[in-house]
Amino acid sequence: MTDKPLDIAVKPGAPLAQYLIDQAPVLFLVLDQNGIISKVNRFAARQLGPDTAGKAFQEIIVDFHHTFRLDHAVACSEKAHLLGFNTPGSKITTYRCHFYLSTGQVLVFGHLDMDEISSLTNELVGANQELNNLTRKLNKKNRELERANATILELTRTDPLTRLANRRYFDERIEQVISLTARKSQPLSLIMTDIDKFKTVNDTYGHDAGDRVLKGYAELMKTSTRTEDLVARFGGEEFIILLPLTDIHDAHAYAERIRLALPEKDLLENGHPITASFGVSQLMPEEDSKSFIKRTDTALYKAKTTGRNKTVIATGGETPHQDS
Repeated sequence: MTDKPLDIAVKPGAPLAQYLIDQAPVLFLVLDQNGIISKVNRFAARQLGPDTAGKAFQEIIVDFHHTFRLDHAVACSEKAHLLGFNTPGSKITTYRCHFYLSTGQVLVFGHLDMDEISSLTNELVGANQELNNLTRKLNKKNRELERANATILELTRTDPLTRLANRRYFDERIEQVISLTARKSQPLSLIMTDIDKFKTVNDTYGHDAGDRVLKGYAELMKTSTRTEDLVARFGGEEFIILLPLTDIHDAHAYAERIRLALPEKDLLENGHPITASFGVSQLMPEEDSKSFIKRTDTALYKAKTTGRNKTVIATGGETPHQDS
């Protein structure tokens, strides 16, 4: 093999040489005069395997067209030689290679063949399309999961008959609202209401009629409240309404509007009016939720035991009743 001058200077520490070793997306191999690979760049190590150095060049190639001879390749360095390289995973990748003799060593430069690039590009496009399809499916599943979780959350917070908030959610929410009210020094009021003689309704007209009354009363309260208010079924025929930014006078007026509207609804659909009793209170300084609810419940009990179908405003320090 005769020396042919290189168009580039390949010296240790030279910028181009360092680029070829560390960054260039081409094969760069250094062979001794016996064809043993002494050095490879990072790209070649990734493509051909980390144990490439030390192998004979003939071991790692597949000659597609004729018996490959290294001396002939060096002598015809202007010509690109189409060679297949054995890569990890028993795959053969085709590169167009140029060979140069320099200071007693053979330098090999190889870049992907256009057919190979096209094949890899098609694989990449296919993989990308598959990834996009999987991403769309995953996003769809995530949306379905979010909807399912939202449904589960709603079910845990909602009374199944009236579709109002249930006692569990009300207990969580009142703690949050009391904390916010205390920080902002804002008024907060509470209404408890109980359908009068509801047991008689069930006994006389049946439980279906009783359910219809509960749902109709719930709808009346729900459509009469603001977005920030919370109406909940507290238990049985008893309901509770949390009214942020509302003082005792406005809360009393709200309760009275509901009380007067209820008999006009004819919830039994037979002309027999349904009435309800109300207890109303406003949160006192430093009062907790338990005391707040008890005072309101006491006012409701007073309304029920002094004639029903009325609204009573709570005072401080009263002992709540045990049974309605």
